[in-house]
Amino acid sequence: MSDTSKPSPLHPAAADVSLRDHARLASAARDQYNVEIGQYVVHRDASPGPAASDRSGPDSVRMPLAVRSPSPVRDRHEIRRDVLHAIGHPGVSHSKFVLYGTAGSGKTVLAEDLFHEVVARGVVGLWVNAATEVAFRAGMLAVALDRGADPGQVEAARVGRRPAADLVWQCLDAAAEPWLLVLDNADDPSVFGDGGWLRGSRRGTVLVTTRHGSAPLWRDADRRRLDVLGLDDAVCVLRDLNVTGYDQAALERLANGLGCHPLALTLAGAYLGQRRLDPVTVDEFLRRLREDPSGILDEAADPDERDLRRLISSTWQISLDALADRGVPEATPLMWLLSCYAPDPLPIGLLHAHRLGLTTLAQAEPPLPTRKADAALRGLMSQSMVADLDIPGDVGLPTVPCLQAHALLLDTVAARIPLDQREGILAAATQLLDHLLHEGEAEGTCLDAQTLRLFTPHALALLRRTVAARSAAVPKALGLVRYLRDQSRARGDYTSTHLLAESAVHVPPSVSAATEAELLDDRYELACSLADLGRYAESVEIHREVLRARETQLGADHVQTLDSAHALGLALYGLGEWAEDELHLRRAVEGRRRVLGPEDAATIMSTACLAEAIGEQQRWDEAEALARTNVATSEAAHGPTSPYTLAARHTLAWALYRLGRLDEAEALASATLAERERALGSEHPRTLVIRDLLAGILCAQERWTEAEAAARSVLTAREEVLGAEHPHTLAMRTGLIRILTGAGDITAAQPLAVLNLEACIRVLGEAHPDTLDCQQAHLDAFGSNLHADEAPRTGHDKDVQR
Repeated sequence: MSDTSKPSPLHPAAADVSLRDHARLASAARDQYNVEIGQYVVHRDASPGPAASDRSGPDSVRMPLAVRSPSPVRDRHEIRRDVLHAIGHPGVSHSKFVLYGTAGSGKTVLAEDLFHEVVARGVVGLWVNAATEVAFRAGMLAVALDRGADPGQVEAARVGRRPAADLVWQCLDAAAEPWLLVLDNADDPSVFGDGGWLRGSRRGTVLVTTRHGSAPLWRDADRRRLDVLGLDDAVCVLRDLNVTGYDQAALERLANGLGCHPLALTLAGAYLGQRRLDPVTVDEFLRRLREDPSGILDEAADPDERDLRRLISSTWQISLDALADRGVPEATPLMWLLSCYAPDPLPIGLLHAHRLGLTTLAQAEPPLPTRKADAALRGLMSQSMVADLDIPGDVGLPTVPCLQAHALLLDTVAARIPLDQREGILAAATQLLDHLLHEGEAEGTCLDAQTLRLFTPHALALLRRTVAARSAAVPKALGLVRYLRDQSRARGDYTSTHLLAESAVHVPPSVSAATEAELLDDRYELACSLADLGRYAESVEIHREVLRARETQLGADHVQTLDSAHALGLALYGLGEWAEDELHLRRAVEGRRRVLGPEDAATIMSTACLAEAIGEQQRWDEAEALARTNVATSEAAHGPTSPYTLAARHTLAWALYRLGRLDEAEALASATLAERERALGSEHPRTLVIRDLLAGILCAQERWTEAEAAARSVLTAREEVLGAEHPHTLAMRTGLIRILTGAGDITAAQPLAVLNLEACIRVLGEAHPDTLDCQQAHLDAFGSNLHADEAPRTGHDKDVQR
């Protein structure tokens, strides 16, 4: 079968997802907030196909996606000196630094300060948000584009057809200019996977900010802890924030009372700096901190941050009380609402008046009438609780005004929503997001890439908040995550699909109100997402479980049961388990014929896959007969150039090749290749796989020069797009070794055979069929052919349609 990136016909692959997760903070005077809550327009595509004109271009990763600090960096002199020295001496000094400390300790502020300083010195600055796996991968692939990677290679890495980390670091290591790469907010080290994403380089410096300084991934990095500020620097921060009218002793008492913590100083300074006509004494402010009535809500926090959370909670509560005293009580329910979402940029359009009017926020206590939302937002910004920033839109789309707040602030606000208000706030947050994502929806359309990228983190955060509160809004929040999961898969964004699928599966049934069928659907989608990523063994395990349960609950011939049989067969093919693959695919074919009819697209695809499983077991006459009938059925039902017909023809051409009917196989393969080149382009995986088959046919015809040219063109494209050790690349290299051996070019064949066999054993294992095929090619190259009567497997990798 021809390529691993082929999902089932019920889950078509689709256009690429924009890589832009990075933008510049909007420049606005700190004491002037001229914010209008505008509309966010969801764009939908009638067809999410991979047409080049639909691709979103790369955005800049050259500016920090971080809220500017109202105070310059204080203290941190030694760390700044050492990092700047390393950046100025790449390849000599340490190339990886980790800044760690409690939330709000100024890690991002220091990283941004260093970023701007080195850029001014001529160093290339690169900034990636590492808060979530989705944002991190998108950002790193945008770095690859910025450093000169071919867009086709980046797209292949994005959908899992080549190692993404290898591509990014290949580009960074080849950079002509020195660079600084900031990986900000890496509070979950698992986003880096097994460590392949985090590397050192002689060409630049990596700077990570995180709350966790002891993660094993940092063991070879220069780790620097950011503690609280010294007293003198803490007082300077307060003065930076216009906290005037107090003597030095009072400011020192205030700084000590705030623990000299940067985030607490910023929140308190913003509050006190606004009290020009009605000043509050330091002693009064500290008294209110000590009398915080709800500190018990933070008892569940990490012990290392419990006191800090209490301090931050008390500080922002004082700011909200002050806004209420100034006639803006609506700031409180608006802050509660924002705390339901993620600390990622949140498009302001979510809060548009017509959406707020659909909620019950006007009945909250205190109420949030639609007409007061703008004033409430300006109030929050005046207290430095939220900041505004602009995210550049995808190609052809306008800039997206957004809001952002610190993660710790959002966590502590969410924890302190009064119990009698929590349900209404969570319901409103869910309703707002649901309305935006489904607005203007029409059957057969897909969300645009920008909307998926911007709102996926907020849907995941909302699901976590509702589940933690055991809210009645959980089913709707879960529905949003499922919707984005399916939309991401239609877009071909398999990493996001898997993240969303995992989140859906982990919601306890006791709060999701999901039926048994819905729970099975979630596990089925998780298994499909694992197969999309090439994690076949894990996929098989879950598919087996789901198939058994669907047989029991739905019956053997239910459409979903047949879907499970088909999907299990596909995952087994990835493992080379062809006999069991055949068993499940035969069941899928027979069942789909009965239930859907022989001409249904799903039936045709299952039939093509069944013919491939039969052929892999050397039953070529049976495979050819089944494939030929399938071609005729598809041509009559869908036309000669439909993707289903082309897939069926490919299978037939492969069977004819293996039967030795080379002229007929060549004619069919050549015609199919021409159609795929016309529809998809010369380097699309489905095009490459039919050219791979044609190379095998030419080899069997001993047309060595033509065969070598075809094989090398496929091999070059796969090395560039998939990587040198992707299974499909290894298989094509095996085919080239056979061609070189047949042509008598032993000098070229033997060293290639040695290297490829080592790679096959390392990547696939000694018992994998492709490894055994490579081993035979190796023996042939060295004159020890043990099975000369066996035709090579060249020309039929795992088909992209499966």
